[in-house]
Amino acid sequence: MKRRKFVKNLSAFTTGALVLSGSNLYALESDFETKTLNTSIDLTPLSIYDKKITLQGNFIDSETLEPIQSVVLKAKIKKNRFIPLSKSITSTNGSYTIQTGFSSDGNKINEKVTIEIAADGYKTLSSNLYLSIDGCNIHSDIWNYNPKFNIEHCPQNNVNESTTISTFDFHLVKN
Repeated sequence: MKRRKFVKNLSAFTTGALVLSGSNLYALESDFETKTLNTSIDLTPLSIYDKKITLQGNFIDSETLEPIQSVVLKAKIKKNRFIPLSKSITSTNGSYTIQTGFSSDGNKINEKVTIEIAADGYKTLSSNLYLSIDGCNIHSDIWNYNPKFNIEHCPQNNVNESTTISTFDFHLVKN
């Protein structure tokens, strides 16, 4: 009984101290649904990482190979079991960059990034990318979306000591 009374009094004291202290308490802005007008998505983990991977490229028309100017890219990744991290960008120059990192302890071998790309006049592309220390790999959904996709357009991975730079252009198909 004494313990319950102590906890009750302590909670009342703490609440009163916070209310009457005059300090302002603010909640941090959540990073789960962030929409920016830049062309970079940062998915780096909060923990320390040793290897950094950068995926960069362009959104291009599959027939004319010309860049598409106004594109919305949504990327969703599960960093832990419970909370998926979702970010989106609106690219006005036809390019994008996705960054993430891996630790050297080897617990996380690769990350599955679910992407959705929408542009006016083009079919919406929904697929997965697999990012690892060795670079980027694509899912077979790319061929379902664009049957004329050439194997030469697969991601090109350049692995250095602590960074990996992958280049991959999304070939969007017109409606």
